[in-house]
Amino acid sequence: MALTIVNSIGIRPDRIGQFQDEVAQLAEAATDKGEEWRWTAHRTLFGETLVMHFVTLTESFAELEPLGTVEELWTRVLGDKKGQEGFRDTNECVQTVQHTISTLRPDLSYPPDELQPGAYPAAAVTSVRARPGQAEACEELIRKIAEAIPKTGDAARIITNQSIIGELNLYWTVRPLRSLSDLDEQLPAPELLNKAFGPAEGGLLWRSGSEAVEQARREITGYVPELSNPPQS
Repeated sequence: MALTIVNSIGIRPDRIGQFQDEVAQLAEAATDKGEEWRWTAHRTLFGETLVMHFVTLTESFAELEPLGTVEELWTRVLGDKKGQEGFRDTNECVQTVQHTISTLRPDLSYPPDELQPGAYPAAAVTSVRARPGQAEACEELIRKIAEAIPKTGDAARIITNQSIIGELNLYWTVRPLRSLSDLDEQLPAPELLNKAFGPAEGGLLWRSGSEAVEQARREITGYVPELSNPPQS
């Protein structure tokens, strides 16, 4: 079961520079040492700014377990003294922390043919919370959007995850972007469904799916290579 672990960090406005400097030192040392804990860093560009997302991909919980805690990562990479200082100083920059674990849903996705860290410097990330008892209808909406993309030749690609640790009934899709102008070539979901399935069926899919959604939120994030220790290609 492929897992996506996301640590979302809200940073104090007066400490963003210090936070980035500390994490950049950690990332550089981790890359130099071949640290097994691999992650990519993403900054929110449009949406809730001053939030960084650190994303780790694993194939199982068993693969995740040996990585340990974030504090252990700091001391493992930088040594006990420097690592503890870096962990402490970074925490002083933090306002909020949210950890989630999600599972990849290939059946609700239409991904790019190849996705390497840094290949897409930005992404549109949409989180969708299903109403209690409405998860199936919510999934059907996402599934039909994924099906509509190849039917219409739309430029969009989506990768869907479902939260299994953290807020349940939560789905989130990632649309990789080579540039923000990619969004100009992608139809809004209602138009995409209408084009793929016709106005009657497409409209019904959108209405019934929307009724199953309790909350939806979209942000645009940017990849930050200097704060990352990405998987080896």
